[in-house]
Amino acid sequence: MSILTTRVIGQDIPRGTALMVEVGQGFNRPRGGPERYLATAQFVPQWTLVPGRLRVGVPVGAFHPGYQLGGLAGSRLTLKVFQGPPVLLASSFHLHILAEYLPLVYTPTEHWRQLVGAGVGLETSNLLGIVLKLHRDVRTPTIYGQLALTYNLFYKSPPQTL
Repeated sequence: MSILTTRVIGQDIPRGTALMVEVGQGFNRPRGGPERYLATAQFVPQWTLVPGRLRVGVPVGAFHPGYQLGGLAGSRLTLKVFQGPPVLLASSFHLHILAEYLPLVYTPTEHWRQLVGAGVGLETSNLLGIVLKLHRDVRTPTIYGQLALTYNLFYKSPPQTL
């Protein structure tokens, strides 16, 4: 007697390209000033350097630091640090840390800014994620914090093996 089983191979940080759409909200606080609402929307194309472990990306998007619309662009490095337990023979989630350098941040009234930051993210099968990030402006004493949701537009269903 033979029992057929199907196994799903997890896709946490798979080889290839991911295009993450990231929408976030949070705060920004200039030194000595009040907190202001922060909203961001980004496209983050990412390429795997080490399958299952390390990605590099290029965030490009818009942000609203409480008073006007601006743009941002830069680089991101994502390192997986913890793999969740398997659920039904597939990986369930992974925890990663990320570092960002955003040298091209522009608002018409305050002109160019440079943000350096880091974050912690939780991602499920390279499809959906949630990220908590904190940035500091290199040129002015302003801190930016945000919680963002991510979705991979290039997601492919994991292969099944018998």
